Amino acid sequence: MLFQFHSKKNRAAVTIRNASPSYRQILILTVMKKIILSLIAFVAFTINGISQEVAIQNPEVKQSSELISPEDSVNQPASADTSVVRIGKKDVKVIDHEGGTEIIWGKDKKSKSKKFNGHWEGVELGFNGFDKADYSTYAGNDFMALNQGKSGEFALNFYELNIGLAKSYAGLVSGMGISFNNYRFENPYTIEKGATRTEPVLLGYDDLSKSKLAITYLNVPLLFEFQIPVNQNEGRLFVNAGIIGAVKIGSHTKVKHGDTKDKDRSGFNLNSFKYEATARVGYKDVSLIAKYSLTPLFQAGKGPELTPFTIGISFLD
Repeated sequence: MLFQFHSKKNRAAVTIRNASPSYRQILILTVMKKIILSLIAFVAFTINGISQEVAIQNPEVKQSSELISPEDSVNQPASADTSVVRIGKKDVKVIDHEGGTEIIWGKDKKSKSKKFNGHWEGVELGFNGFDKADYSTYAGNDFMALNQGKSGEFALNFYELNIGLAKSYAGLVSGMGISFNNYRFENPYTIEKGATRTEPVLLGYDDLSKSKLAITYLNVPLLFEFQIPVNQNEGRLFVNAGIIGAVKIGSHTKVKHGDTKDKDRSGFNLNSFKYEATARVGYKDVSLIAKYSLTPLFQAGKGPELTPFTIGISFLD
């Protein structure tokens, strides 16, 4: 038997030449032995798994107390081909039929999170309006009277923070969101920022189709929420109320006449910050909402006295 050693960059290769037939046979037998042992181990593992599955499907098979925890159980329904296995907090249904064995994992109806989960994150849609409108400083000219059906709010609440106070039924809710508010004017007016206050501008377009004020806010709420389990804890009725603080991050007017759209982003003496009281009542992931501003729309003495409010619906995440 001849051995040759080749060295390159500290790596060695061994070449076997003219190996005798007896050596090759020993090598082949060794490899086959390892393969056979591996197959035997795999078959033994498979048989063990099948035996455990059969034991689960047939409750009459005696089980060791070490293999089933106190939370596990096997229920045999009226059908002899169906077994319901309770594994921990999950229901597993095993169905035997002509096509084979079907395993269905069910949800644990009794397993509910013990953590308080409030309601803020999601999408809100609502109608905007002005309460206690006072145009006395403008000789009663209600130039910002609204087309109520076309004045709306769209809000996206993208972050939620929950602090439980009483198990999972009461707690504080905070987070962050962004809201887009449109105030569609009923009369042919727009507004502009004057030297000392916001002034109305009469529009003389014959083809005027839209005049509105749009404001965007970044919102941070602080809400107290109470929840009531209903329908055997399948869902919860909830009520929350509190304050929303907001900072204005953008505003503009838009006038559309014919194919022309005119926008003005001059600020209009709007308050940069606002606080609004809010309340909502709902079930599961849908709720009715109401918001009432505690801050006037305009800075003091620089516009008409207008108090915004919103009534709408929210679809929670």
